[in-house]
Amino acid sequence: MSEIELNFGPLMPEKEDYAIALCGAGGIVNDAHLPAYRKAGFKIAGIYDQDGAKAAQTAANFEIEKVYGSLQQLVEDRKVDIVDIAVPATENLRVIETVAAAGKSMLIQKPLAEDMGTAEDTVMTIDGYEVIAAVNQQMRWEPGVRACRDLLERGLLGELFNIAFLVFVDTPWHLWGWLKEKSTIDVLYHSIHYLDAIRSLTGCEPETLFCDGSSLPGYDAKGETRLCLHLRFAGQLRATVLTNHHAAHGIEGQQSEFRVEGLGGAAVRKMGLLMDYPTGVPDAFRFTCESLQGRWQDCDFPATWFPDAFIGPMASLMRCLNGEIETPETDVHDNLKTLRLVFAAYESMRKNAVVQLG
Repeated sequence: MSEIELNFGPLMPEKEDYAIALCGAGGIVNDAHLPAYRKAGFKIAGIYDQDGAKAAQTAANFEIEKVYGSLQQLVEDRKVDIVDIAVPATENLRVIETVAAAGKSMLIQKPLAEDMGTAEDTVMTIDGYEVIAAVNQQMRWEPGVRACRDLLERGLLGELFNIAFLVFVDTPWHLWGWLKEKSTIDVLYHSIHYLDAIRSLTGCEPETLFCDGSSLPGYDAKGETRLCLHLRFAGQLRATVLTNHHAAHGIEGQQSEFRVEGLGGAAVRKMGLLMDYPTGVPDAFRFTCESLQGRWQDCDFPATWFPDAFIGPMASLMRCLNGEIETPETDVHDNLKTLRLVFAAYESMRKNAVVQLG
């Protein structure tokens, strides 16, 4: 029986020699953005960070010729086509206003904002300057997510009725001391990926949401580090997110996967990155459908979430600039719909009630 070939990579732009300047030289830029862009062959024009030494070190590591002395200097560089913004979410609006005023297209690291009002104000600012902007919700391009979309779009799984993210890992919170001080942790900074991926896979919006967030007894984080979140869509479609970032009894007791189930088949993705993070363990992907006659097919993708998925949002933005698509896939207006679910989850936690999404 022949193997079924799956599309798991991003659609690349016909023209891709846009000059990218980075605003931010933190861990995500060094560990994901720049390695991904290097693999894709994207052109990097320069980098800026408030910490000039960090920017200089990143520039040296990735052979970036120009280190800007200020954000204003970056946006005044006429050679720059796209600004890749990777700063704390609390700084996004300030940076975005400067970039948008300069007429630059931009890709913005998630989350777009830490509250819905600021997110809406940010999108209004972008609209006011009529620039193209997308959010780096890169899990949509995680190879397993992309493969599941391919299976669904080709009708191989039949009618979709269930998606479940099951993440029980020992997250090294000491790597993000600043995050432990937030009152909004898992949903806004972690499970936002799953909510966005669910929206991408279903192609529709849920009708209701219930969320219960908690932490480990005696743990010093101010926000939720464990989660039970349930989405109800029209008909029989449901989606669930269960997380526990304190599965501390060895790798054998951990689980990091998502399941996509339809009437005609199912797919299961192991997300190895989240186990023994940041080293990770190997990913896995398997699926079955009617044409496989009960057999499960294993797929070993030559790409993974970090850094490969980070190619996708930038490629989508470039495709929009080329006129190949009307808007980037993670356009800021689409991202407001993901944030709507994020903040509905916090409303549900506060009220201990189901939230009607309308």
